Amino acid sequence: MSRGSLSGRLSRIRRMESSRPDPAPPAGVLTPPADTPTADGGHSLDGWTEIAPCVFERITRYPAVHRRALSAHLPLLFPRERVALEKAFPLDPSRFRFFDLETTGLSRGAGTVAFMAGVGQCMSDGEFRVTQLLLADYPGEVALLERLAALMGRGTILVSFNGKCFDSQILMSRSLMNGLRPAYLSPDTPHLDLLFPSRRLWKHRTESCRMQALEREILGLYRVDDLPGSEAPDAWFEYLRGEGSERLQAVGKHNCDDVYSLLLLLHALDAELTEAAGMAGFIRALALRKSGEYLAAAELLERLASAGVTGAQRLLVVDCEHRLDRLERAAELARLLGDEHRLARIERKLALKASLIQAGRRAQNAEPN
Repeated sequence: MSRGSLSGRLSRIRRMESSRPDPAPPAGVLTPPADTPTADGGHSLDGWTEIAPCVFERITRYPAVHRRALSAHLPLLFPRERVALEKAFPLDPSRFRFFDLETTGLSRGAGTVAFMAGVGQCMSDGEFRVTQLLLADYPGEVALLERLAALMGRGTILVSFNGKCFDSQILMSRSLMNGLRPAYLSPDTPHLDLLFPSRRLWKHRTESCRMQALEREILGLYRVDDLPGSEAPDAWFEYLRGEGSERLQAVGKHNCDDVYSLLLLLHALDAELTEAAGMAGFIRALALRKSGEYLAAAELLERLASAGVTGAQRLLVVDCEHRLDRLERAAELARLLGDEHRLARIERKLALKASLIQAGRRAQNAEPN
C-alpha cells in the first residue's frame, strides 16, 4: 500500500471520528443502553454507586467474627513469605487485603479483563469490610485499576485463592497495558495464596480443594442460590448488551462471598496449625527439627506416629536413634516400618549399651569400700 493511500485512509477515519457525537452521561447515574428498559425494567444496579465514569462501587460490612490474633505458626504455611511475615509479627489484621476477581475468561492473556474486584479489610473495630468495584464498560478500566490500587494500599499483605497464578497476573497485565505500575503488585509485597496450604493440609480430607468444597467440608458453609463463577463472564456480557443486571447482581454476591471466605479460611488454616493435628503437626515438627528442637519435635511426631502416619514414623526413628538416645523406641519403630537393616544396627547398639552398663556395675562393685 502506498504512503499516499495510507494517509488518505487515515484522514477519512479522523473525519468519521470527529463527526460522531460524544455523549456524556451524568455522574452518579448508570445509563442503560438506549434500546433497553430503565431501572424499573430490572437493569439497574441496586446498591452500587458510580464513583467514576463506567466504574461502580459497593461496600458490604460483616460483624466482627475473628478477634483472635493469628498465631506465630502461620508463616510456616508460606515458605516464600515466611521471612517477611516473621519480621512483621505480631501481624496487624488491618494490613491484610483479601481480594478476588471476576474476569471475562480464564486465560491470563492480554485480552482477559477483570470486570469486578472485591477487596476485604479488617477494620479497627473488628468489622470486616468488603469493597467491590464493577466495570460497567471498557472505558472505565483505568479508573477501576486506580481505585483498586488505592484500596490495596502500600505495605499491605495480600491474601487470595489461586491469586498468585491467576488474579495477580491479570492485574499486572492490565495495569501495564494501561501504563500503571501499582505498588501492591511489587515483588516485595507478601502474597498469601491460600490454595497451596489448603492442598497441603486438607487434600486427603476433602473431595477437592476448590473454594466451595473447602467452604462445605472445612468451614461448614453452604451457599444458597449461588451463581457459579463459570457463568460470571456471560452475566457481564449480558449486561453490556442490555439484557438485564439480575445475573450480574448474583455475580456480585458470589464475589463478596468469596472474599469473606478468604478471611475464614485463613483463620481455619491458622487454627489447624495451632492444634497441630494431622499434616499441620507434621509441618510444625519439621520446623522444630530444622531449628534443632528435636525433643519438642518428637512430641508432635509421637502423636502422628501413633496414628499411623508413616512419614512421622520415619522421622521419629531417626531422631530416637541418633539424637534423643531412645534406642528402645527406635527399635519399636524400625520393626513397625519393616526396616531390618536399621533394626539390626539398633539392636547392636542396645547390646553394646547393655554390656557397657554391666561392665560399669561390675567395676563399681569391685571397688573397695
